[in-house]
Amino acid sequence: MAAMRATPTHAVRWKVALLYSLTVTTLFVASAEIGLRMSGWKPWERVAPAVQVTPGERFFVKDPTLGYTHIPGTFTVTLGTGHSFRVTHLPNTFRVTKPLAGYGRPGNKKEIWLFGCSITHGWSLNDEQTYPWRLQERFPDYEVVNYGVSGYGTIHSLLQFRDALERKSPKIAVVAYAGFHDRRNTFLRIRQKRVAPLNKLGPLMQPYARLGQNGQLRFGMAEVEYREFPFMRYSALSHFLESKYDELEEGLYQGHRVSEVLVQDMAGLARRHDVQLVVAGITPHRDTQSMLRFAHEHGILSIDISGDPNVPGYLNLPYDNHPSALANKQFAEKLETFLRAEIPRL
Repeated sequence: MAAMRATPTHAVRWKVALLYSLTVTTLFVASAEIGLRMSGWKPWERVAPAVQVTPGERFFVKDPTLGYTHIPGTFTVTLGTGHSFRVTHLPNTFRVTKPLAGYGRPGNKKEIWLFGCSITHGWSLNDEQTYPWRLQERFPDYEVVNYGVSGYGTIHSLLQFRDALERKSPKIAVVAYAGFHDRRNTFLRIRQKRVAPLNKLGPLMQPYARLGQNGQLRFGMAEVEYREFPFMRYSALSHFLESKYDELEEGLYQGHRVSEVLVQDMAGLARRHDVQLVVAGITPHRDTQSMLRFAHEHGILSIDISGDPNVPGYLNLPYDNHPSALANKQFAEKLETFLRAEIPRL
């Protein structure tokens, strides 16, 4: 009588299938990891900025509306490259646009307000090298106020403008816009990843905006922190997947459209308070050019004051990639020429 052939049990077949799946998955993950590393991807490394601030080692303080703002005082900031620059913040936290001796005098000068990010603040430059300071020199009959803060976006400009208008109105308000502000205005993972290490300069929070179903903006406030994907400090594949997820999220939240609505809201405030609003493109980014076209189409004065970052001397290299003192001089010259041509009786 022939021997009966053994039939694998269901449990055995399940284990074989599981082992096969694990083997295939492991081979796929290993191949993807090797391929990504060969193409230049690496595991993520969180690096704190090499910045020293004296005195106090802090540059920012929390603010309930803006998330954070400057600490008043005079500071020496030293970058990891060894480059140092001098920064003076007034008691109201704004950076000076003239010698301290020129403040505190009674007067009724009309004002020019400049809103923006680190470029307007003048990161990597001494006080007198910033374009707000140089603009003040060109308009001695006006008071130029530098609202710029490192890391700020257009959302901060709107919040600052709204708050300041409760006390007084300027003659002119200039919002310096750059395409990278779109990420700051929505404050999604792609921005959180970059800015979280800056907590070493002071505990930060960040306002953000979202488009509602009616096209209006909804505002919120978030801690400046970043939640990593599992193993992304050890795996190029995990870091790659996290980066692609961040890019997808960025597209879904329409950051550039958010920036456009923010500028529209600023324009509405300006009209109600009889203020001349100007949108100044501060970088040659394509989204910056798109914003300038948007402003023009909506009857908002706009000017491109940016230059070519590829021209030697335009950036403060090799110490820092922010615009140099020469570039800031050009910003002030372009802005002065535009304002005198476009605004009557300036």
